[in-house]
Amino acid sequence: MSILSRERNAEFGAFGGSHNKAAFVGIGSELRGDDAVGVVIVNRLAEIYEQAKSADSRRCLFINGGSAPENILGEIRAFQPEIIVFIDAAILGEAPGTIKLIDTRQEKISGISFCTHSLPLTIIANYIRQTVPCEIFVIGIEPTDMDFRPDRALTPPVAQAAEEVIQAIADYAGIG
Repeated sequence: MSILSRERNAEFGAFGGSHNKAAFVGIGSELRGDDAVGVVIVNRLAEIYEQAKSADSRRCLFINGGSAPENILGEIRAFQPEIIVFIDAAILGEAPGTIKLIDTRQEKISGISFCTHSLPLTIIANYIRQTVPCEIFVIGIEPTDMDFRPDRALTPPVAQAAEEVIQAIADYAGIG
């Protein structure tokens, strides 16, 4: 059972119940199969958010961090979110498509292998904590295949997990 299933959706929603501003950062390479899952998720959420007539554009920010998320730190600082959620393919040692929500206040992310970005996520998170007063979470999704794939398609279990994360975040942002 994934962390975003109906039975545990309250746990996911708890990270932002009272937050006014949230930044969602997708990380990954769009040319490496399932490594693109974070980017696919935030790109789709940005589309949905743009189309939602009732969405408050100052409440959520969806950023494609690509394979160098350190390059968008200025955009995050300028937005001044109360919460940041990084979304990335992560080697969790679980079945492909497994979703894990990590509260970095309670759980270290150093034991999890995040995939292909240039700086480790722990360094990025530590830097952000020093410059933006916010809570930081990570949504890690176990990949199946991260080889170069010109079709840029996610494998079925990772695509299903991506849809689940998209729906949960859309519900949180009021655009679901």
